[in-house]
Amino acid sequence: MIKSFKLMVLIVFSLMVLAACGGGANDASSEEGGSGSGSGDATTINMGTTQTEDSVFAAALNKFKDEVEANTDNVEVHLHFNSEMGGEREMVEAVNIGTLEGVWTSTGVIANFVPEVSVVDLPFIFEDKEHARSVMNGPVGEELADKLSDQNFKLLTWGENGFRHITNSQHPIETPEDLEGLKIRTMEVKSHQEAFNKLGADATPMAWGEVFTSLQQGVIDGQENPTSIIYSSKLNEVQDYVSLTGHVYSPTAMMINQGIWNGLSEEDQQILLDAAKAAQEENYTVGDKNEEKYIEELKEAGMKFNEVDKAPFKEAVQPVVDKHKKDVEDLYNQIVESN
Repeated sequence: MIKSFKLMVLIVFSLMVLAACGGGANDASSEEGGSGSGSGDATTINMGTTQTEDSVFAAALNKFKDEVEANTDNVEVHLHFNSEMGGEREMVEAVNIGTLEGVWTSTGVIANFVPEVSVVDLPFIFEDKEHARSVMNGPVGEELADKLSDQNFKLLTWGENGFRHITNSQHPIETPEDLEGLKIRTMEVKSHQEAFNKLGADATPMAWGEVFTSLQQGVIDGQENPTSIIYSSKLNEVQDYVSLTGHVYSPTAMMINQGIWNGLSEEDQQILLDAAKAAQEENYTVGDKNEEKYIEELKEAGMKFNEVDKAPFKEAVQPVVDKHKKDVEDLYNQIVESN
């Protein structure tokens, strides 16, 4: 009921914005070059994210906005943080139907529209950041971008959350057995849920906007996310332990509605792509630069970190990987053989 209400509010808000701008996704798709420098009509892109104004996402999105608006008078970018436009699933659905122009989202929810995207969310498929970035910006990333386009999404760039680690309020996680019985929030990604259940945890999928309060109230014991999100979301206020499992690399996607894209002039399209590339570089640079800072400040705030031998975790979840890779065998093989 709450999600339906949020989606209704999102649709009404977006329609108001589109009306104020004199058009939207449907208008853009009905005429070539309907907005942008060719026609003189301004296009407004509302870009939503679940993350905070001081997150790595925000640094990248602000770079995108600045680059776009510095190079064209025909496109305005409005940024919406803290799930203002809904959860990731709601925003992706809204971009798909054209009631929201753009989103920067984790890839997990995109698999509902393009099942092949699920391959990049499989546990322990990437060896390190360099491997992951190479894959996402190479032939595999291009193939997935083409499939997104077939489903009414224009990928502007891939980005990243980084490698995900487990936090909880009970004890350090040093072996898979330490997860037994813990309620761990996961994204709404089947392979993630099944992996945590296989490890003995009680996987609890939940929209990100509900997580902090649920941790605070003890509805769940823990969650899993990269250190940048643990830091920007102030999880140190509701979690005591961080175990550096690095079990999943979490790619992200900056996408806009394909109709919006089709309505832009070629000149403005290139400006958006250049701005998105700058945003990706900002995403990578800020994340890399601040990784140690985040950990140190979280330690100072009282969180206890522990290293983890990943081998037993990887072995335990391999049956889940084997099950899910069957549907994306070619892409899976390209990824694991590219390292």
